[in-house]
Order: sequence, then C-alpha cells, then structure tokens
Amino acid sequence: MRKRSLALACASVAAGLLLGPAPAAHAAVAPVLYGVGGGDHPGEGLVWVSASSDTAITSITAHLYAPGSASDAPEVAEVSDFTPDSSTGFSNTWRTTTPLRLADLGTYRVVVDLTDADGDTTSAQGAYQYELEAHLTDLQATPQNPDYEHQDVTVTGGFTVTDPRTGETTPAAGAEVDLEISDGDDTTTTTGTDGRFTAVYAVTDPSSATVNAWLRLDEPWYQSRANESVEVRAVQSDTRVTLDDSELDVKAGQAATVSGTAEVYVGGAWKPLAGATVDEIWSDEFGGVASRPVTGADGRFTGQLTLPKSGTVEVQVRSGTFLKFSELQRVRVYVATKTSLTDFTATLNKYSELTAKGVLHTGSSVPGYADNKVELQYSADGKTGWKTMKTVTPGSADPESGAPFKGTFDAPYKGYYRAHFKGSRNWQESYGKVVYAKRTPTRITGGNASPEPVRKGRTLTYKGKLQYYSSGAWKAYGGQKVKILFRPKGSSSWYDMGNATTRSDGTFSKGSTASKDGTWVAVLLYPNRTHLVSAGREDYVDVV
Repeated sequence: MRKRSLALACASVAAGLLLGPAPAAHAAVAPVLYGVGGGDHPGEGLVWVSASSDTAITSITAHLYAPGSASDAPEVAEVSDFTPDSSTGFSNTWRTTTPLRLADLGTYRVVVDLTDADGDTTSAQGAYQYELEAHLTDLQATPQNPDYEHQDVTVTGGFTVTDPRTGETTPAAGAEVDLEISDGDDTTTTTGTDGRFTAVYAVTDPSSATVNAWLRLDEPWYQSRANESVEVRAVQSDTRVTLDDSELDVKAGQAATVSGTAEVYVGGAWKPLAGATVDEIWSDEFGGVASRPVTGADGRFTGQLTLPKSGTVEVQVRSGTFLKFSELQRVRVYVATKTSLTDFTATLNKYSELTAKGVLHTGSSVPGYADNKVELQYSADGKTGWKTMKTVTPGSADPESGAPFKGTFDAPYKGYYRAHFKGSRNWQESYGKVVYAKRTPTRITGGNASPEPVRKGRTLTYKGKLQYYSSGAWKAYGGQKVKILFRPKGSSSWYDMGNATTRSDGTFSKGSTASKDGTWVAVLLYPNRTHLVSAGREDYVDVV
C-alpha cells in the first residue's frame, strides 16, 4: 500500500498549498504565492493558484516545465485563463477554465507570475501534480450487520479513472484494490473489466469496523474522497447453557466432568451453538481451576476439572464476535476426601463381650456430627454377611493424627470384625483391616444340689460336669476351678461357698453345710484368657 500512501501525501500537499491561509495585506507589498496544484479533482487537468497582495491581483500566468527537466529547459505549457474560484471555501483562490492536455503524467515544475492592481509583480515557483484521478463508486458491505449465521461480509464496489491527458473517464479494469479493515486483517482483490471488485472477509471483532477501498495504479494517481468507506458492525446474539447435572460427586484427585449443551438465539429460535468457548471455573481466595471446552456441531461441550475441595463450578458461554455472555449456570461438585481406618483391634473378654477400637483419619478436617460415625461390623467367615454390631463416634483429635474410636458389645464366641466408615459426599468410604477374635465356649451340665430337702446343719452337695466346645463337640474340661455360689431365699446377693476342682472327666462336687433355704449354682468364673465363663443350673433347696 506504499504507492497509495505516497499518492495521498502528494494530494495532501497540493490541497494544503491551495488552501493555505492568506496574510493581511499591507502597503507596498508585492503579491505572494501560497501554492499551486490540481485541486480536489486532478483528473480534470485544471490548475489552482492561491495568492494574495495588498491590492487586487489583476494578472496570473503559470509556466509549466516537464517532469525532471533541467532548469533551463523550455516550458511545455503556459496558462493564464485564471478566474476566481470560491468552491474551496477560501478567498484568494483562482483556477483555470481550460483543461490542460499534457503529454506526460508526473510532477511539473511551475513558475507563476503575479501582478496586482498597483503594478507590483512576483514570480514564484511551485509544483503541479498532473495525475490520474480514481473514483470509488457504490462501495457496499453485505451484510452490513453480520451475525452468528452470516459471519462473512462481502465487499463490493467499482472504480473508474479519469485521465487528465484525454479528459476521459473509463473503468479501472484489472487493477488491484486494497481493502483496509479496521479491527481486522486487510485484504486485496482485483477489479474486473468493468472496474467492479468483490472481496469476502470474516468479521473477527464485535466492535464497529470501517472498510476502506483504495485503488492501486502504476502511474501517478489520486483517489477522490467520495464514497471512501462503509461501516460494518456485528450483531451479538443471546446464548444459553443447559447443564447435564447440577450436582456431581467425585473422589479427591479425580476430575469432575462438567458437560452440557450451549445454544444461540438466531432467526427467532434457539439453535445449537457450534465452535464456541465455554468457561468452566471454580475459585476461592487461594486460587482456582478452569476448563474451557469448545462446543461441537451439536452444541455439546465437556470439560474436566480437578477440584482441591468441594465447591461450585460456574459455567458460561464466553462472549465473542457474534455472541453475548450466557447467564451463569452452576454445578455443585462434592469432592470426597480420602479417609482411612488404622490400628484396628478386636478383643473378646470372658463374658463374650468384644471391644473394638482404632483410629479414623479424615485428612485436614473433621466430618460433621452426622458423618462422623464408625460402624463396628461382624462376619462369620470374614468375607460375607457383614453385620453392623455397634456404631460409635470417634473422639476429638488433631485431624492429621486421627480420631480414636472404641466400642464394646456382646459378640459370638468367634468371628471376624472390621471397622467401617460409611463416608458421605465430602468423605470417602473406608474399611479397617479384618481381625479374628475367638474364645472357647464352656458349659456346666447336670448341676444339682442334694439331698433335697436337707436338714439344717447337714451337708448339702452340689455336683456337675464342666465341658468345653472344640471341633464341633463338647469335651470334658478337667483341672479347672468351679466356684459354688449360694443365694439365700429373699436375697439378691450371691455368696461364695468355695471352689471345686474338676476331675479329668470334667465332673466336680462340693459339699457345704446347709443353714437356710436358697438357690445353689456352680460357675466357671475365672477361666483362662482363651475360654468363656459358664454357669450350671440354679437349684433351689429347702432346709428343714
């Protein structure tokens, strides 16, 4: 476009010379030449002169010398038919009435002779641009307001060229045309034999753009300012987003998939929005996470975000050349923090009561009361049929070190146990290790106090048999101390009447002096660490 810029510069100089200000006249001052040029329409071949003097200028003669000629070269033309011209809006301007028909285009050296009414004269030198004049006609942009469905703009127009050498105006055939597009990339096209041109460009900015067309010619030329530009402004359409889910559940470190459909309102209806960027953003005071998927032909989009904690992802179609921001849509993402159960133990006491304890780890924070529960579970085989025996609440502690929990409950004599943290949307489920606990059952059979009744002061003997359960059968349990207890009639207290040691076949007997009516029973009260307590039949005996 350098050629056009040079031509414009020349035209500006010429216009400036013609329209320069005139100083105030004063006595005995010779005429002053301000400028000489071709005016706003150099294709007409007329000469404009701007000058002034202290009295009226009565004579103007311009001598033209060929472009690039020597200082002593003869003139190629002389014009003196100047007439005052007020079309420029400035006083002290004259123009010729007969077009110059010179042989060559170019910059002519001009010597202007001026004479005023009191006989003062001046001979001053200037330059005259003798050049082609390009005329732009019917510049149009279609559509002038492009939208989402009509994003390409077609620019059309026509150029004619007036040649001052002949005075003829003809179509500018086969000439290059530069299209200057503000807020966009310039482009170039070529005129046809009729001087018409067509160019298509894609609008890339929503602000108003000005499209200018400039003709390129290989010879000195000037383009008139008429019809020089057309304004193009994109129409931004409403958009909207429909989300597939309003809530999502993910585990810590797992990406949340936020998806949906974007639409644009065009032609009086909502239609799939293709090729648009959708912003999916989560943030807090410490930072943020974002995904920016692009919609497909069906308007569908899918983005993935890995959130550091639970929060809300805001989803919105990004504004563009033809699109408005959509209304914000929100997805609540629940990020379940990883948890663990450690140090789990299960101990069965002699009364078949199981005490289970361990530590719950929930990261850097503690679950709320409703979620802060640990289930203590039992299974006969350690694989299936898990049953919750008791639910406990872990104690308060530093979340980093874990919260201790403990619970005691009646349990079978053998089985498998584990701790279970059910979790919630904010906490992942976890299980402790499986622990096996067992004690050997015992029983006292044939428990009997005799004789019945018994005379006071006589000996009453309690007999029975102690057994333990092993390999699916009850077996004699010898060498164990069985305690004999007595509860007097009307009392709630038991009294220790001494111990009996079981024989190898498990049998035992213990005699006591009868003193009053009451109930007798034998119990294995102090088994070793691997057996359970047991009691025989309670036997009521009258003392007479």
